[in-house]
Amino acid sequence: MKSRTLVDVTTISLLVVLAIPVRLASQGQNQQPGHYTVADIGTLGGTFGEANAVNNKGWVVGDATLPGDIARHAFLWRKGVTKDLGTLGGPNSIALYPLNERGDITGFSDSSTPDPLSEDFCGFGTNLTCLPFLWQHGVMTPLPTLGGNNGQALEVNNRGQVVGVAENTTPDPTCVDTAQVVQFKPVIWQKGEIIHELPTFPGDPDGFAIAINDKGQAVGQTGDCRSSFHAVLWDNGTVSDLGNLGELQLAPQDINNQAQVVGYALSPSTLVAFLWENGVATSLGTLPPDVFSLALGINDKGQIVGDSCDEFFDCRAFLWQDGTMTELNSLVNDPNAPFLENANSINARGQIAGKTTVQGTPIAHAFLATPSPGEVNSGRNTPAARRQTSERRKVILSEDIRNMLRQRLGPRYHIPGPVTGTAAVISGPTATLSPISLIFSTQAIGTTSAGKTVTLKNTGTASLTITGISIIGTNAADFSQATICGTSLAAGASCKISVKFKPTASGTRTAALSIRDNASGSPQKVMLSGIGTTAKLSPTSLSFGSIGLGTTSLPKTVNLKNVGTTTLTITGIAITGTNAGDFAQTHTCGSSLAAGANCSISIRFTPAVLGTRTAALSITDNAAGSPQKVALSGMGVNGGTLTGYCVHGQFVPLLGCRITSDPSQCPPGALAINPVVLECGSPGQGPFYVDDARSCRVLINGHFFGGACQRTP
Repeated sequence: MKSRTLVDVTTISLLVVLAIPVRLASQGQNQQPGHYTVADIGTLGGTFGEANAVNNKGWVVGDATLPGDIARHAFLWRKGVTKDLGTLGGPNSIALYPLNERGDITGFSDSSTPDPLSEDFCGFGTNLTCLPFLWQHGVMTPLPTLGGNNGQALEVNNRGQVVGVAENTTPDPTCVDTAQVVQFKPVIWQKGEIIHELPTFPGDPDGFAIAINDKGQAVGQTGDCRSSFHAVLWDNGTVSDLGNLGELQLAPQDINNQAQVVGYALSPSTLVAFLWENGVATSLGTLPPDVFSLALGINDKGQIVGDSCDEFFDCRAFLWQDGTMTELNSLVNDPNAPFLENANSINARGQIAGKTTVQGTPIAHAFLATPSPGEVNSGRNTPAARRQTSERRKVILSEDIRNMLRQRLGPRYHIPGPVTGTAAVISGPTATLSPISLIFSTQAIGTTSAGKTVTLKNTGTASLTITGISIIGTNAADFSQATICGTSLAAGASCKISVKFKPTASGTRTAALSIRDNASGSPQKVMLSGIGTTAKLSPTSLSFGSIGLGTTSLPKTVNLKNVGTTTLTITGIAITGTNAGDFAQTHTCGSSLAAGANCSISIRFTPAVLGTRTAALSITDNAAGSPQKVALSGMGVNGGTLTGYCVHGQFVPLLGCRITSDPSQCPPGALAINPVVLECGSPGQGPFYVDDARSCRVLINGHFFGGACQRTP
């Protein structure tokens, strides 16, 4: 009943079938499996959904995108009702692996905290810390790590044991040219605590445990930060190597209660599903004329499900039993049934969970296929026939296909490059976007943000033909893009796309930048998000320049305007941040602001120590994006010199006098000095007037003349 879904957790578009294969049944001679009916589980409002596992009660877990395809959440489906499991504070979560019979669910989620090491352990492209979770009785609870920032909970058995991976704090010297920084270890949790760090194969610093059966036997992989050298089985605390399939390296994905293990075996030239039992790995072959296959789930009857794929990695779901591989689509009699692309899990009743595609569209839905009444499949737990369903043609695994596989395997399943270490040849154009998401600061409704830049690069060997660049999604009208990319991009070339945010309504606004081209995975997308607010602050940052220690600057003003249609309730105005004590504010705002009304906030800067000083003006209210903030900065300098103060009248420059000015700080027509130092060849005439300063120093003929500065008359 357990499954290993190979979901792409970074780029949804790479999962979309580009060409629907012809439905072909296997040519095996054993008894044909029974027929199936298909239930469409759908999505969470977006265009992508996938059922990743099903337990013996027919409960399904998976992940699906929200409206706009900006974020994906884990879900639970039971008795026809889908429940969004939410997140641990960040935008994304995922449940990739089987739930137990009690309904306990494992997975991992973004938090709201940026990863201190800039790792992307969840693989969502957010660079937020990644938290393993256990979902029980309607509550998602984070599980502890080994002291590091990140982890993933992968499968839970009926004893409540959870296997997965967790970081420690030890720097990993094998993480060269990767985003990973510290070691990650295979672990078991129980009752919300790590009870055992599983040993890796001798000499391997890193690893992860993928699946566990009800006997506590677990499978996974161990190696270094860049590759997985050993497929392993843990039994009673002892780690053993599962070996290889000839020269092919094993990547286990599931284990049943008979200790049968399934997964895929690969080399630089092939990728094939396997069954491991009694110490021997056997190839399951492919559906003809396909060239790749992956086994993802096995039940206690020995029935296996997975994908069979052509050389372009267009896949179709299969069911393997009694030595024969059969295309699952051929077992569905309904002519209106969707195309079953991926089969990820099979339970003891023969129910199969996976993903469909809707022909001619980018839509993918989760599904549950159930044997028709009276036709429950009678798979027998017998040794696998030592033969392939079809003979595999030798096809070099291109870097494009390897990238798709790597992305579908998820962020930590560690097939980072060709097994031999030899770089594969990239064929054709490859579109790479950086970054893959843009998050805009809170923006007042009707105002336009500064532009953020996305770089599109062709990392392939042939010209990239660009057929369209546009903003799509739920709030597409709130974002705009401008580019000079043109209609083609030579191999190795890049171009820039500028995106701006102008919210039309209050709250979180989401969309996507979509690039349509002739590269694999088109259209590529950059997720866009920002918050529109009715509390408009102007300006959004203030710089006070260089101010003498203990000297108070001239005030600067921030205007707060309610651009909404209802009253803005103000619950607090304060200075916050690192050097909040160096800034002070007064205001005329009161506790509310009527629609269309505005008020002013006056800020002064008095540096207490030398150097750059920063803080923020923070307004807490009932508008979206609260608290809204204005960034504050200034520089504390020695000698009591002042920046930005204006000298008015009664100063007659004589021969050799010089004024260093800062007109931006002064009223029109007023002289300005920066700093407050007058250098003259002979004594000037006083007094010297400086606006609102408590003290000043004036240098004449090399001598300082100090005292209390006076207000301009």
